[in-house]
Amino acid sequence: MQSTLAAVEKGHRFEPVRFSLSQEWVRDYVAAVEDGAIGGVGTYAPPMSLASLSIRALLEQSPLPPGSVHIGQELSFRRPAGVGENLTVHAEVSSRGERRGWVLMGVTLAVQSEDGSPVMDGRATITFPVDREAAG
Repeated sequence: MQSTLAAVEKGHRFEPVRFSLSQEWVRDYVAAVEDGAIGGVGTYAPPMSLASLSIRALLEQSPLPPGSVHIGQELSFRRPAGVGENLTVHAEVSSRGERRGWVLMGVTLAVQSEDGSPVMDGRATITFPVDREAAG
């Protein structure tokens, strides 16, 4: 059974996830966001498509617990990511605290190309209710 983010502590390192910015993924992303500034699929993927796919890859390992709220993110794109490029995302729980029945968690992530060069890095902050049954 797959555990949610509620089960991980500060310092937890997720298994690195390899993924490809396939032309199909980028095309579906462009269609879904309906952003007129994106003219279509070109040589490079829209930066936020890279962020979306990276976060999705991590959530496949540890889904969000019920009641989660995404409260912020900071992203830095180091260079354009090419359509069809193979990348790896590394992530770690950088902070985790509980207050008044809620968990506040920060997750840092870094996306690298096949040669290890940085493509994107950032941090996402989420909050969710403490799971009293699991803490039990």
